[in-house]
Amino acid sequence: MILALVLAAASFAAAEAAGPFAAIDAAWLTKGYNARERVDGTNGGLSASAVIYSPAEGGADRLEVYVVAKGKAYLGFTHPSTVERLEFDPSPAGRFADMFHDGSLTVAYRATRASLGATELNVLRWKRFKIERVATFPEGRFLRLESGPVVAARELPLGRYLSMGCEDFGTISRTAFKTTLHAPREGAFVDVSAKNPGFYTAEIARKEKALARLKDELEKNAGEYLGLAISTYYDYSVLGRGREGWKRLREFFKVPAMAPASVKTCMTSMEKDLRGKLEIPAAWP
Repeated sequence: MILALVLAAASFAAAEAAGPFAAIDAAWLTKGYNARERVDGTNGGLSASAVIYSPAEGGADRLEVYVVAKGKAYLGFTHPSTVERLEFDPSPAGRFADMFHDGSLTVAYRATRASLGATELNVLRWKRFKIERVATFPEGRFLRLESGPVVAARELPLGRYLSMGCEDFGTISRTAFKTTLHAPREGAFVDVSAKNPGFYTAEIARKEKALARLKDELEKNAGEYLGLAISTYYDYSVLGRGREGWKRLREFFKVPAMAPASVKTCMTSMEKDLRGKLEIPAAWP
């Protein structure tokens, strides 16, 4: 243990002579963290370095972003974590990029909670000595559409574990996503979902094909089927066709005329419950 501390101290002293980032890395090494990922950028005569430190023995990661001036590093942003796995976004946005075209640079990273299977996309904006988080998107991913680059975010308006059922049947869905699109504008992101109908039309077609496949083994795939059906309703809603979407949602769960009375009663009960959760207008059949 003493030898390890001596070696770490020697490494730290050598790092100080090598440069500000080397010294910082050495300091984290004494705490049991290694620099796993790093991205560097320059802007307006300054340089910055974003680093993800991971504990050598496993555990949560830490992100730090430094700005360097006159050979000295200044900490501008940190994302300390107790449970999350951090990584820079695999798209070009995971490097310092001129996303807003306003003299600032951005960098995007993901924070994942493995226990929940949930990921958030974070976007940082750097200008001079100011580094700020300008957006956080659940299950966010960068896409390039005809209208330009956007972030597609997927929320769970009905909760991460949506439970639906009755006395004879029940299921839990974790996939009832509502997808929204966001574009970079003037240092922030604005919702451009309604301006990209082609995206949602394609999503509806894709999801309905998947629903058709899942229906062959509905008992086995009930949770996924429910989530996809609700997600399709949300896509219709973005297009301003919510009533049509509700009609399709009801069709997805249509019960055959020969079904037992208990099944029909169950599905009627579930439909009523779902109508309330989605706040469907009473005038819609």
